[in-house]
Amino acid sequence: MTVFRSLERRIAVVFVGLLVFVMVLMLLIVGRSSEVIIGAESQRQLAAGARNFSNLIERDRRQLELAASVLAGDFGFREAIATQDRATVLSVLRNHGSRIGARMMMILSLNGEVLFDTRRPAEASHTFLFQALLDRAKQEERSGDVVLMEDMRPYQIVIVPIMAPVRTAWVVMGFPVEDTWAEEFSRSSGLDVSVVSAAGGIRASSLPPALRQALTAVQWEALDEQPKQLTLAGYHYHAVSLALGSQARVLLMLSLERSEAVFRNLEHILFIIAACSIGLFVVGSFSLARRIAGPVNHLVRAAQRFEAGDYSPAATVSAPDEIGQLAASFEHMRAGIAAREQKISRLAYEDTLTGLPNRTRLTESLSALGPDDHAVIAVLDLDRFAPINDALGHRVGDSLLQLVGSRLLEIMPQGGMLARLWGDEFAFLIEKAEPETARQFAERLLEALRKPIDIDGQKLDVSGSIGMAFYPDDGCDMDVLLRRAELAMYAAKQRQCGCMFAAEVGEGPPPEQLSLIGEMRQALECNQFVLYYQPKLDLAANQVVGAEALLRWQHPERGLIPPGNFIPFAEKTGFIREITPRLLEDIAAQAASWRERGMQLVLSANLSARDLLNPGLVRLMRELLETYGLSPQALCLEITESALMEDPMLAQAHLAELAGIGLKLSIDDYGAGQASLAYLKSLPVHELKIDQSFINSLALSPKDAAIVRSTVALGHALGLSVVAEGIESQTDLDWLREVGCDIGQGYFIARPMPAADFSAWLTRRALI
Repeated sequence: MTVFRSLERRIAVVFVGLLVFVMVLMLLIVGRSSEVIIGAESQRQLAAGARNFSNLIERDRRQLELAASVLAGDFGFREAIATQDRATVLSVLRNHGSRIGARMMMILSLNGEVLFDTRRPAEASHTFLFQALLDRAKQEERSGDVVLMEDMRPYQIVIVPIMAPVRTAWVVMGFPVEDTWAEEFSRSSGLDVSVVSAAGGIRASSLPPALRQALTAVQWEALDEQPKQLTLAGYHYHAVSLALGSQARVLLMLSLERSEAVFRNLEHILFIIAACSIGLFVVGSFSLARRIAGPVNHLVRAAQRFEAGDYSPAATVSAPDEIGQLAASFEHMRAGIAAREQKISRLAYEDTLTGLPNRTRLTESLSALGPDDHAVIAVLDLDRFAPINDALGHRVGDSLLQLVGSRLLEIMPQGGMLARLWGDEFAFLIEKAEPETARQFAERLLEALRKPIDIDGQKLDVSGSIGMAFYPDDGCDMDVLLRRAELAMYAAKQRQCGCMFAAEVGEGPPPEQLSLIGEMRQALECNQFVLYYQPKLDLAANQVVGAEALLRWQHPERGLIPPGNFIPFAEKTGFIREITPRLLEDIAAQAASWRERGMQLVLSANLSARDLLNPGLVRLMRELLETYGLSPQALCLEITESALMEDPMLAQAHLAELAGIGLKLSIDDYGAGQASLAYLKSLPVHELKIDQSFINSLALSPKDAAIVRSTVALGHALGLSVVAEGIESQTDLDWLREVGCDIGQGYFIARPMPAADFSAWLTRRALI
């Protein structure tokens, strides 16, 4: 229940509940004890009453006997009996009976005939009704009993002999057992008394008439000398039945209501005391619980504020007890958590080196933008930072980053954010920035970086490249915007133009292309990479003298995948080093197979920069030539200008070794890279391939035609054969023949095709 969720209420309920439990238990014990005590006390009172009753009967009997003996010993009384003076005898009997309270006085003859009877003074002699009692008196000299007289009223009588000096008569004296007698005994004993005759019927009782009437229905046989429960007209008694002479019984009854009244009063008093105690305890318990729970609730509310991230209010409780100590510990904990929270917040949202916001903080700020907001994300990468860091050490590099961050902050517009992403990359978030405003901001950044930075007396000259992406035009996700801004930054760095927009460089490789990178290893293991061959035509002799092996990926689900969709990534990840040996082996095997069939073709294979710089390349080529029994002139290795520029000295050394074996070497895509004439002069190559970008525009661009003409002349002058790739028309082919180009390659001659198709195509061409 909700009411018991409160600590204050739970404390009060526990305390009050314990007290109620103790009080109820006490009342139950008192009640149970009362029943036991009442039962025991009832039995004790009944037993005492029975003894008192027996003593009373015995006392009355002795009094009667004494009185009868005194009367019987009176000389005048004996004289009156002897003379048969009836008036005198009756007068003496009445006087003597009145003195002792006897209601019945008789004189019996020795044979049991009633001579004188105070109840019936005028009546003639008659026979004594209780002959058995008289016979016992004859044997024992006296006797007594409770008997029923003619009117069925019980009397306690005694029979005493009159001696003169021998027994001459019997004196009978009796007291009536009636209501006054029962009431007197009830007052002295505290018990209710009822006398019943042997024949039935109540003869005397201290009970009121209603209960006396109910008593007539009691089965007297069920009552003996052991106390029993008895209910009369709704009143409860403990009762015991005792013999009262030979003709009557007496019932002693103890009212349970009267016995229980004292205990009921006690229980009532105890109940009032318990109720008052519980009431006072409730007030005290709630007061104590409030004193305990109040500070605890204060600490709970403080903890809830701490949970919500609010550590500013102190959790103070002015109490000298354990609660106060808990509050003090809680306050120390709050201060410690607040300090750690601030430190964690700095670590989570600040760059530890520059103090600028980090990527996480930048992401949160961008996430706060609404769908109708506009902003620009700019990524700045420093140029020449790595050489500075390597030459002067990381300490100088860190100082440089700090000073650059400070300089960039100076030109940040109001409301913008500058963050350090990692390394020497910084990012800017500027809201409500239009393209022209963003470009002007980029120019100010680049201008600020052109000023030399002084570190320990050294003036360092740095610059940067900036890429910009716009929210939401270029994307709404931070990762997308940063990726596109970085792509633009890399493009700006490559073109050395300072700044570029994401829209100018595209979105980068599509996701499905990226997923192919993870599948390349499986493709290599499952032989999904296949070789296509494109013929190389000797333009002067109009004969096919070779073919360039081009790698394709036969994907089981996506079909044939061109090399441009996976080769660049294989080169970046280094996986090309695993593909190239398999490629070269397949080319060597195909060259050997065609040469056995009389097809003297020179097969060309493209090498990336990683392949050219691989120290195991020379050994691999030697093994392939030996394994397949090929002459070195059967294979040609094509190297791009960019591969030569990555590490010119190592590339030149490997080329020298490959040329020493006798392999034919070719510079691919000449004119589209950065190779200088000095490299062309010193490289041990045999062939020069003019990039197809110049061939495709021969008919439209006189400048491209002039470049191709001069390149053919230059190649011949250096002793190199010249290959033109990308021939798309008969006009291009005739023009290249005219300027003296040696070999042509392009879709006009033939598209790349599998080895089997290439053989069939070559056969068909020979028949034409």
